[in-house]
Order: sequence, then C-alpha cells, then structure tokens
Amino acid sequence: MPNYPTHARWGQIGAAAMGVVVAVTVYGLFFAPILAFLSGIAAAATTFTGAIYPDIDHHKSIPRRKAVRAFRLLVVLGIAALAGLGWPALVPAVESASTEFGVDLPVPPEAAAGGLVALVTIGAAGLVDPVIGLVTDRHRGWTHSVPINAVLIAVVLGGVWLLTSGLGQARQITAVIVVGTFFVGTLIHLGLDGEIR
Repeated sequence: MPNYPTHARWGQIGAAAMGVVVAVTVYGLFFAPILAFLSGIAAAATTFTGAIYPDIDHHKSIPRRKAVRAFRLLVVLGIAALAGLGWPALVPAVESASTEFGVDLPVPPEAAAGGLVALVTIGAAGLVDPVIGLVTDRHRGWTHSVPINAVLIAVVLGGVWLLTSGLGQARQITAVIVVGTFFVGTLIHLGLDGEIR
C-alpha cells in the first residue's frame, strides 16, 4: 500500500490539475477573474486535503497528526470566539456562581472567568484525538469507503449550498464546486489504495 509521501505526491498532482480546471471553469462560467483565481487556489488546497484525509483512521499517521492539530486549533479558536462574544454575560455568571456557592474568589471575577475558559479549552483540545479515535475505530474503515465518502460529501455539499444561498449564484456555485473537489482528492487516495473497484 502507498505511504504518505506517495499519497501526498499524487495529491499535489491532483491539486494542481483541479486548481487549473476549477479556475478555468469558474472564469468560463462567470467571467470573474478574481473569483476564478481564488477558487483555483481553494480547489487545489481542498483536493490535496481530500487526498490525504482517508488515513486519519490510522492512529500514528501523518494525516492523523495534522488533523488533530487542525481540529485542536479550531476548538481553541471556537471557544475563544464564544468566550469573547459571551464575555459580558460570563463574568457576572462567575460572580453569581461564587456567591451562590459561598466561595470567595481569590482573584477578580474577570481572572476567574478567564481561568474557567482556559480550563474548558484545555479539556476540549485534549479530547480531539480520542474523539477522532472513536469515530475512526480501525484503519481502512469507513474513511476508505467510496460509497460512504460519496454520501458524506453529498451531505456537505447540500449544507454548503444552503449556507451560501445569500452570496449570489456565482459564489454559491463556486463554493459547491470547490468543496466537491475534496471528493476528487479522496478518489485519488482510494484509487492508489486499490479501494475503487
């Protein structure tokens, strides 16, 4: 079976090809050079990601380590964003909780709220790898299945179509095309593994 460098090399070849195809297609459809350029770059990145993604089910693989780092970053950024948006309500909640439980805070409530956010962030980031492990319990499981990946990408494409409905037809169609290139990358990986029959 091919190793990571082989999947990455073919992923790069597929990424370059899909980047050009998507850029030319978007330009031909909408005559929008900036949209075409950006969609070509996005399609290349998405195709490459799809080409290495199936091996996240191998617990010691490079794609797994990259996925864990990326999801941890997303978790940290997500919790930080939620804490920032909810800060005006979080600090008074910490104060009222300390009063309700009869605990005198040794630090200002803002510092206590910050500490709470930090603890939640560390705990959530620490759960990323075990959760991926629960979802991908064995190597060459569902992440190496063409039908399952086809269904998953169809669901994601439907979600992208709905989420981008307010952006205008050119951008909406372009977003769906770019996200669809993930499946092309997945097919590159599965083809190299001999999973396409």
